[in-house]
Amino acid sequence: MTSEPSRPSLPLQPSPPSKPTMRDVARKSGVSIATVSRVINFPGDVPAKTAEIVNTAMRYLNYRPNINGRRLKMTQTRTVGVLVPTLANPVFATSVQGIEQEANAEGLTVLLTSSNYDPDREMGAVSALLNNRVDGLILTLADADNNPVVDLLLAEKIPFVLLFNQPARSDIAAISVDNAQSAFDITNAMIAKGHRSLAMVAGRFESSDRSRQRYDGFCRALRDAGIKTPHLVQVGFGETDLKAYLRDLLCGPEAVTGLVCSTDMLAIAAIDACRSYGLSVPDDVSVGGIDGISVGGLITPKLCSAVQPTQEMGRQALAFLRGLIKGQANPQSLLLPHHLSDGESIGPFRRRSST
Repeated sequence: MTSEPSRPSLPLQPSPPSKPTMRDVARKSGVSIATVSRVINFPGDVPAKTAEIVNTAMRYLNYRPNINGRRLKMTQTRTVGVLVPTLANPVFATSVQGIEQEANAEGLTVLLTSSNYDPDREMGAVSALLNNRVDGLILTLADADNNPVVDLLLAEKIPFVLLFNQPARSDIAAISVDNAQSAFDITNAMIAKGHRSLAMVAGRFESSDRSRQRYDGFCRALRDAGIKTPHLVQVGFGETDLKAYLRDLLCGPEAVTGLVCSTDMLAIAAIDACRSYGLSVPDDVSVGGIDGISVGGLITPKLCSAVQPTQEMGRQALAFLRGLIKGQANPQSLLLPHHLSDGESIGPFRRRSST
């Protein structure tokens, strides 16, 4: 009896790498699975430090919450979710007014939450909105070009529109103004008045890609004017007392004569800091902002600002989102025009004596 020839052994195929699970995130974070679930679904119920640890583990493991199964069971709820950094800044509150006006006209409900300028809170906030069965999302994110929230929403085919962000990629719907050009124009307004020693007061770049883009526009204006030294002071969003931050820039023989601020709120705080050092705006120091919030026209001196049409931006964002929810295939992006306000906080350069 002859034996059959042995078959050549086939090499074992490597198993595809398994996707990380909630259990993996819990193990990496040193917390329970229940805690991970709360971070994803109810971030407000978890201490901030714990949420930060869990969110860091999710990014490290490239873990994506499984929302497909939940969404397959969904019917449209005529509800949209909105995530903004804060409502303390009127620029976001005004944009939400625009969203709500458009939503009311369409018979939609708006669910609103904020990230407090914390990138680590964005994923949890978005997950919480999705748990409330929203049909789509309008988001202002810390960094639109490097953000796991964007990756997740694209992978899961969830309709969303970015508001105020200017993403580099063209497959994302977005409504904004040209952030760099806004800063370029307000900086040029100071240069045209004879100012050559300028500084920018900006919100921290890691909390806002808009802040970084506006600094780029500030630097471009200085380069075009042959000014080689762009001074930069980064502060936390929500800071209202800038005296310590600006002391070196405002006092002494090398003091700057102009402050370009990445938001109007920072510009108003900068004017207050100038006064605390006995400096007049605009006689001693010129100050300009970006956003065009209405309170800027109520202070003395009236604030010069690069004005965004924030309410219209909100309306447009919701209109774009409605198109995506209805199945529109190609996301639209739009840069709305800005203009410089007729303010009084930028004046001609005057050399001041050393203090």
